[in-house]
Amino acid sequence: MDKRFKQRLAGAVVLVALGVIFIPMLLSGPVQQTRVDIELDIPPEPTTPAVPELPDVSMSESQPEQPPEPESQPEPQPESVGDVFVQVGSFASRENAQRLVDTLASAEFSVRMITEDASEQAPHRVQVGPFAGREAAEQAAQTLAEDHELPSLIVEQGE
Repeated sequence: MDKRFKQRLAGAVVLVALGVIFIPMLLSGPVQQTRVDIELDIPPEPTTPAVPELPDVSMSESQPEQPPEPESQPEPQPESVGDVFVQVGSFASRENAQRLVDTLASAEFSVRMITEDASEQAPHRVQVGPFAGREAAEQAAQTLAEDHELPSLIVEQGE
């Protein structure tokens, strides 16, 4: 086929496509626009009570100022010492758990290994602690993560 013929054929196809798209729009007339109204339930603005005015206190009065009494604050309940641990591992193999215990003990951490059953299938948990509170345990967990790259879990033991 001739190159010129191909170009004319492509142009005719484009003109027909444009005619198919735009002629129905021109013949249908103006487009009706619809408006959608959505009702919103907005609560009224809350009313605030008026603030009472403070009485004027002049400095000429001869009343000595009394220091305010300190408010009694409730004393924090002391946490029982030794009920928070940082768990750094749970192993199926006793040898792996013992290896971690030895590593942490050489780094001067107080470490213990807990085994659920006497069977070899029971998990061996390695815990560092005890700590006086959760804050101290979280601090130790951060140190273990930074220095030994160990993920940890804070464990609180109930009595």
